[in-house]
Amino acid sequence: MKLSPVLCFTNSRENAHRLYLLLELFGGIQVAEFSSRLSPGERKKTLKGFEQGKIQLLISTDAAARGIDINGVKCVINYDAPQYIRTYIHRVGRTARAGKAGLAFTFLLRVQEKKFLQMVVEAGSPGIQKQMVKPENLKSLEVRYEQTLQEKKQKMKQR
Repeated sequence: MKLSPVLCFTNSRENAHRLYLLLELFGGIQVAEFSSRLSPGERKKTLKGFEQGKIQLLISTDAAARGIDINGVKCVINYDAPQYIRTYIHRVGRTARAGKAGLAFTFLLRVQEKKFLQMVVEAGSPGIQKQMVKPENLKSLEVRYEQTLQEKKQKMKQR
C-alpha cells in the first residue's frame, strides 16, 4: 500500500520491544523501537532516522503520541487497542497533519470490537470502516512467522 512511514503504537514498552524484535527478525522492512527503553539521545536519533525515511516502521509506546511533532507520518497502526478515547485521538492525530489526509488502523480481537466502536461513536466519530483479515490471507506467512517466533525466543533468552 506504500504507506511508509508508519507509526505503530503498543500499550507497553514490553509489547513495543517484542514486536520490534519479531519484525526485525522477520525482515523485509526497516523497523525501529521508540520507548522509555531508549535514552533521550537514542530516541532523538531514532526520530531523526524515521523522519528522514531511513526507518519505515516505528514501533512506539504512547511516548510518541503526545508532545512530539513527527513529520510525514502516512499511517498510524494501533497494534494494541487504546483503552481511552483521548489516547486514540492522540495516536491517530500523528497522521493527517496540516490538513493532509491520513490513514489509521486499529487491530482488534472480536471481544474488543464492541467496546472500542462504542467508545469511538460516543466521541462523535462519523464512523469507522471495518476490515476483516481472513486467516487464509495470512496462510502463506505462517511458516516464516513460526520460524521467526522461535528466533525471537532464542534472542530473548540471550538477553
